[in-house]
Amino acid sequence: MRVRGRQGSDGALPGFRDAILADLRSSFAAHAGPQEAEQRLRRILPLCRQARITRVADLTGLDRIGLPVVQAVRPAALSEVTSLGRGLVMVEAAVGAIMESLERFFAESIPGTRVFLATADELGLTEGLFDNLLVPAGGANWRKKEIPWVAGADVSSGAAQPVPFELVHTCYTEPPPARDGLFTRTTTGLACHTSAHGAFLHGLFECIERDAIARAFVTHGFFDRMRIAPSGLGDRVDYIRSVAGVCGVSFGLWLAPSPTGVPVVWCQSIETGPGEPILALPTEGYAAGPSIAAAAASAMLEALSARAGAISGARDDQSRGHYRRSTDTLVSMARQLILEGAPAMPIASAEAPVVADLASLMERTLEAGLGPILAVPVGADDETGVHCVRVILPGATPFSILR
Repeated sequence: MRVRGRQGSDGALPGFRDAILADLRSSFAAHAGPQEAEQRLRRILPLCRQARITRVADLTGLDRIGLPVVQAVRPAALSEVTSLGRGLVMVEAAVGAIMESLERFFAESIPGTRVFLATADELGLTEGLFDNLLVPAGGANWRKKEIPWVAGADVSSGAAQPVPFELVHTCYTEPPPARDGLFTRTTTGLACHTSAHGAFLHGLFECIERDAIARAFVTHGFFDRMRIAPSGLGDRVDYIRSVAGVCGVSFGLWLAPSPTGVPVVWCQSIETGPGEPILALPTEGYAAGPSIAAAAASAMLEALSARAGAISGARDDQSRGHYRRSTDTLVSMARQLILEGAPAMPIASAEAPVVADLASLMERTLEAGLGPILAVPVGADDETGVHCVRVILPGATPFSILR
């Protein structure tokens, strides 16, 4: 068996898994308040220099809405240079922007000593385990190819699980790193938090979200049948709607079909006021959460932050086609979908948690066939307590292929 650099690569995994499962049965915490967000911001600011984040910018004033949007800029990034954060208060948005930028920093900086070369057959990998995540028509005989791997953990069983390094790192260069090209590039499941448990939870929710949105893309009549009414979705949703509504921005909300039963909301926002809009095309946000109300609020804030990102003109992934005029046919169709679409379903008890704790979230994920639930400790900073984790659900539907 020809494996290099594997020794010692999984020594920290038992403690990593223990940290993830420390609050397994604890109820999901309520949304962090401004004071907690302020403390978190102070903790993570020193990491900006280490990660070469050169600017943390307030984009709020570029749009007319006024809900906080913050952009973190890391010019030397090997994936997206800019990251966006949003929230109802500025510190919340700043923490989100910095954490998103740190995710990519840690995933670009995994030490080579943790990476080893092997074939899937040499490792005795379960047949078909990662086949769902291969690039289309690019995985013929991939199990016999020597590729880089990194040690991860099956969180449910506790067993060590080698994971293709390409599914973990974010060195998205052209040409790609040597031996890359088998798996789809994506940041799905990559998350930073001030605890390993928090990072894992965030990453798992994101994996469930992306799977549900990918399924929505191929669900016949999705926009006609799955629209939900925005009323009754809690104080956060009501506040976002009222602030945006004054500025002539309207929302459409749809419940995406997750096999886990976890609430996943797809939001589209568009300007409907008089005159030429600042941004004619709709912007989208997606979110999974313990309740429909939580998912809806997060998706709406993401859609609004996408507006500010587009208006700033600094997004790496947006081309000229994103900036259209209100007279375009495509814009007219989008406005019709959001404003004149199918009748919305009323949602009873939208604020009540559907998923109470991490134990039930993991159970639902496995029962839905999305597992096993794999986690890789990507990086950590002892001084600030920031942890970066990559969560991978091999049974989930890849979102980026369908986009």
